[in-house]
Amino acid sequence: MAKALKSVRYDVDLSRKYSGKEMHQIIEDVSKKLDVYISHIGSYSRKKYPNSIHWHFKEHPKEIGCLDATFWEEGNEFWIVARNYEPQWVKDKAKQMQLRLSKIL
Repeated sequence: MAKALKSVRYDVDLSRKYSGKEMHQIIEDVSKKLDVYISHIGSYSRKKYPNSIHWHFKEHPKEIGCLDATFWEEGNEFWIVARNYEPQWVKDKAKQMQLRLSKIL
């Protein structure tokens, strides 16, 4: 029997090389349009994805749940993750973010 996934990863294909600064500006703009705010900025797995930028998004400060997105400049990759235990708004926003970014990038 197949093991159940702990999360769903939504990849966004990048049409060109983006810098971290460019990507951050795009992410800020998209998050405003999706009515979420950036609650945390850090990096993701420094060993596996050095110099990556990792964002956490929330709808409301005291709300349960967190949407994750990561940009890895060296690998020219961008992905969004919705963990299975997250509330429905996270899963909905992950799909919406993927769709919007796919049109822009």
